[in-house]
Amino acid sequence: MNSTRTRTFSSVLIAVAWGANSHAWAQTAPSPSLSPPAAEGGGATIAAVVVIVGLLMVIGVVVKLFDLKQRRESEAVQLQAQLSDALLRETTLAGLPLTPTVHVPVWKGTPATIEVVGRVPTPELKDTVLRIMRDEAARIRSDVQIEDRLSVVPTMTRAA
Repeated sequence: MNSTRTRTFSSVLIAVAWGANSHAWAQTAPSPSLSPPAAEGGGATIAAVVVIVGLLMVIGVVVKLFDLKQRRESEAVQLQAQLSDALLRETTLAGLPLTPTVHVPVWKGTPATIEVVGRVPTPELKDTVLRIMRDEAARIRSDVQIEDRLSVVPTMTRAA
């Protein structure tokens, strides 16, 4: 990542130096205006440098936000894998169609959302699933919000 920034910064410096030199080479005859010739090109060069620095700052902010988004998605995948593993370890839940989905917001301080979708045959198993989700999520993150999308279907049969 640093080599990309270094190359970008080097390219910008080369472009600014080229722009300043090409302006100086174009001035072969003295200017009839009252101000000295150096003052005419100085404003344009400064403006170009300010614009380039501004663009670099915007690019830096975008890169930081993208990196933050990637980290949050990685946290969500890790938490979702831990929750799925916890459900698989519980023998009373074997064969039940249960799917936890985790959404971690980009901004810190906002709780992660765990959506649990599936069907269970009894209300006791539903409580067991929610307890496992709460306990496992609390081991990894302190700020979680569980959205219960579980259905109790007494007539459902377990898969072998």
